Amino acid sequence: MNLRELVWPMLERPSDVEAGQDAAKTQADLDFIRQASLADDLDTLLDETRRLTDAEADRRKTAESKATIYLTVVGVLAPILASITPTILADKSGLTRPLITFAIFMIAGLYLLRSGLWAFRTLQVGAASRLDAVELITMWGQPDRKVALAKGLLGCVRRNRAGVNSKVTCIKMAHELGLRAFSMFVLALILRSVWEPAAALIKAL
Repeated sequence: MNLRELVWPMLERPSDVEAGQDAAKTQADLDFIRQASLADDLDTLLDETRRLTDAEADRRKTAESKATIYLTVVGVLAPILASITPTILADKSGLTRPLITFAIFMIAGLYLLRSGLWAFRTLQVGAASRLDAVELITMWGQPDRKVALAKGLLGCVRRNRAGVNSKVTCIKMAHELGLRAFSMFVLALILRSVWEPAAALIKAL
């Protein structure tokens, strides 16, 4: 991790070429699923397919649950930050400590804001693929219904992967920025606590 990533983490967006390659890979995987020959041990395959479907749904729910928690934390800390700031600037002990503490709190606020924005992105409604009632009825009218069901579920899992991965990435960004915001808060509190004893010690030396 370089210094810029440590201080101000940013998500690298895929280029147009990379996005095109990802789309082509998804389509190739879907074509492979449609054309696959699934003749043996279909019950085992359906069990594993359901596990994959449930796992992707759990990943989505976990990311969205964490995003809700982060937004709650941002909602609690933002008013505290706003109420503390005037107190910091009203400090009559000199300019150095208030300005340094204010700068740290401003950085913490920026981290907190960005964390909240990434949490909001996690909660954004995105397209999700699933087998609907009519599709299931249509499949059950076919002689190879289990094959059709397995392929349909696997296709949904593959189509949903990009959206779920995006949510997981967004919540990771929210976590990294929230961690930095918390670190800045702690640093500011430590600084205010040790400033006067450290200043007195320096004068004594």
